[in-house]
Amino acid sequence: MRIHRIYCKSISETNNVFKIDQAQSMHLKKVLRLDVNDEVEVFDGHGSSAICKILESDRSSVSLERVSDIKIEKPLINRLGFILPFIKKENFHFMIQKLCEIGATEFIFYKPDLIDQSVAKKDLSKIYSKSEEVIISACKQCGSNFLPITSFVSSLSDAIKKLDQSSTKYVFDLEASDIFDVSSVKSNNIFVITGAESGFSESEINHMYEKDFSFKLLSKNILRAETAPLVIASLFQNHFDKS
Repeated sequence: MRIHRIYCKSISETNNVFKIDQAQSMHLKKVLRLDVNDEVEVFDGHGSSAICKILESDRSSVSLERVSDIKIEKPLINRLGFILPFIKKENFHFMIQKLCEIGATEFIFYKPDLIDQSVAKKDLSKIYSKSEEVIISACKQCGSNFLPITSFVSSLSDAIKKLDQSSTKYVFDLEASDIFDVSSVKSNNIFVITGAESGFSESEINHMYEKDFSFKLLSKNILRAETAPLVIASLFQNHFDKS
């Protein structure tokens, strides 16, 4: 039987006994329905994990005792980052969840020039804040002990400034003429840029051409803003697994 997983930074600290936060406590008690003496796997989001036993469980918190050695995974070899636009909240969080499960390692979220007006009226900082919870939940489910790095910027140009020179950058756009062939990929340090429901603005396109990014066409079909990154991530992850 697969052991349940929860997230807590304290697992990698020296103290064998520690409390988990309220959100994780409620999930452990109300959703997983675990109680005193039950065991869970705890991971810290940076590659460390261990088996813990529930010592105490009350209305407000849960205390755990580490009962195994800490396992430390090696840092990930392949880097698969995404520069993603804010889209409708439900679609946005669905996209992030699935990208985490597939193996994305970093997210830079930006406010696109052609943002949907229903999204523009929302508080983007709240949507971004909720994404942390979505990412933790996805990593618990898929077995990853590394939480993707995330950041939030106000424009695509600001997102591009955060990229390092060593990564290979791909822009996926419906107006591109070169169809993407994953077999031609030689790098294991990839960053992918995708647009919002209405695509990229002329200004965004021009800025990316100035940076000599590689523009690719993913499919002749028009994919939704939340679907395209999932297809792209699947292609890259499959390629990495074969390498």
